[in-house]
Amino acid sequence: MFWLYITIFSYLLFALANLGDKLMVSKYQTKPVVYAFYVGFLGIVGLVLIPFGVINPGASQIIWSLLAGLAFVGALYFMYQALHIGETTRAITILGGTSPIFTFIFSLFFIPENLRLTELVAFFVLIMAIVILSWPPKDHISKKIQHQQTKFALIAGIFYAANYVLSKFVYAHQPFVSGFFWIRIGCVITALLILLWPRNRKAISLDLRKPKKQKKAGLLLGVQILGGLGVIGQNIALSLTSASLVNALQAIQYAFIFVLTALLGKKIPVLLEKLHPKEIIRKIIAIILISIGLYLITIS
Repeated sequence: MFWLYITIFSYLLFALANLGDKLMVSKYQTKPVVYAFYVGFLGIVGLVLIPFGVINPGASQIIWSLLAGLAFVGALYFMYQALHIGETTRAITILGGTSPIFTFIFSLFFIPENLRLTELVAFFVLIMAIVILSWPPKDHISKKIQHQQTKFALIAGIFYAANYVLSKFVYAHQPFVSGFFWIRIGCVITALLILLWPRNRKAISLDLRKPKKQKKAGLLLGVQILGGLGVIGQNIALSLTSASLVNALQAIQYAFIFVLTALLGKKIPVLLEKLHPKEIIRKIIAIILISIGLYLITIS
């Protein structure tokens, strides 16, 4: 069950990082493409892993690893777009409702997975929880914003699914350290590809020339540390068990986000979300379903 504990802890870190992402793109007005560039390029720190087991796995494996990195940065970009234009819980939960489903579909064609009956039931229970959590709000968000946010979140979910399945494939054919290294290099290359567009170069250049407030720089560093530790934990879990199960357990992340936004919303207005009583009830029901899903996984 080590993979389960590390997955839960990783999603707590992701939840905290998501709130930091919301602050970066909303309060500090960091454009999603700029933020995606920063995060992708920070994969350069993976170079420190070279002496610790990085190998040359062959051209095909390097290509798959780089594609996994590209999918990760693509997912980040569309997630930041969704966070930028709407509520945090809505963006992240719609993303998560898409990602496990596409991970399951991609895995059927790409990676043979043998799931026990209880694991399959747990998977669909967790998907049900995500659907409930991502149910559209009643009236406090315009339909145009809902449509845009849903579009970006769905695309992000597909990219995350591709990243999960490709990463699982990489770890099935490479040692963990080596696979993680080459995926991070894929992130760096994708970040550099962002610079090919003049508009992106201009946006990044303008952001770099802005006077950097100490709080913003500290937040960026803190978010990346949290996200980086979450990625490491999640990738360890992916190397140990089913990609579909690890992805479906994202439901825990949304429960964490729901609780954290409720606790921090009054102190940090940009995180404050107006919830109708029915929405609160739906989210409580979803958290109960998450608990059932976790129980089924522990007994499988």
